[in-house]
Amino acid sequence: MRKPVHPLIIITTMIWLTACVGVQTFTPVARQGDTVALAVGWQKNLARQNVTVTITDASGAVVTYPPNDTRVRGIMNMYPDPASRAVVGTMTNQDLGHGATITGGLINGNITANGLTGESDNDWWQTVMLLDLPTTMATGTASIKITNSLGGLIKPASVTIVPGTGSSNLFNVYMFGSTFNILSPMYYPETLMSFERADRYTVSFGSNTVIPHSIQMQFTHSPGVGQSWVVNPRGDIKNVIWRDDGTNITVMLTPAQGVTLTQMLDFKFYIAGGITGLTQTNLKAYDANGNLMSGITASVQ
Repeated sequence: MRKPVHPLIIITTMIWLTACVGVQTFTPVARQGDTVALAVGWQKNLARQNVTVTITDASGAVVTYPPNDTRVRGIMNMYPDPASRAVVGTMTNQDLGHGATITGGLINGNITANGLTGESDNDWWQTVMLLDLPTTMATGTASIKITNSLGGLIKPASVTIVPGTGSSNLFNVYMFGSTFNILSPMYYPETLMSFERADRYTVSFGSNTVIPHSIQMQFTHSPGVGQSWVVNPRGDIKNVIWRDDGTNITVMLTPAQGVTLTQMLDFKFYIAGGITGLTQTNLKAYDANGNLMSGITASVQ
């Protein structure tokens, strides 16, 4: 049986402590024309269509990549292993021998905390930008500045340019047979870009002093446009059951372990699939005994 191998990126360490404003380059040394990866923090709205990249080499020469420039190869979110010590230790309040609760506390307290509600978003990721460097650069330290038209402060990155001429990484996709055979180049660069986030609606909930046990919601959307797909960012925290009859979407949210969640932010979910005109039409919240609760609100963005 043949199994595909996708050697896209291997990043063994999530640089969470750079926070939402930080950048670290992988690797920090490259040649002109090489492809580098930038860990740019926990970014909610970073995409190729709203990003401008300004690269200044050691001589002061400046090259600017406008939005949708093909030299920005991809902007993807890297998620921690759901069975990692950081996730399991944080959710069970155990150190697990490697300071797992400290890691989770730093992420929630310094990166995903919501100052308005006092909650921390447990939907963790590290946004990574893959970037082709200019083919002509002076040796020495170069600066990479990323500007996002939708907001978000991103600290400039640096990379040391060494002598020599590099090349753009093709991120080849291989199929194993009697030998490793490269698949058709027709897959590039679409394979890499297909890992970027699709257009989506984010459904989130306002803070509340009393947390419901379950929530049922109804939505309508334009018929015949796209096909809905409801995404649960943390399946270990809550269950999401949904159906779509082509115009109406019903979503049911319940705690994964049968124990009422501790914060409203954990009820957040996404609706993707290219649908348009999504509108919330009804919301019902219930306590653990099945009684209706009032005062629960949601936003669709």
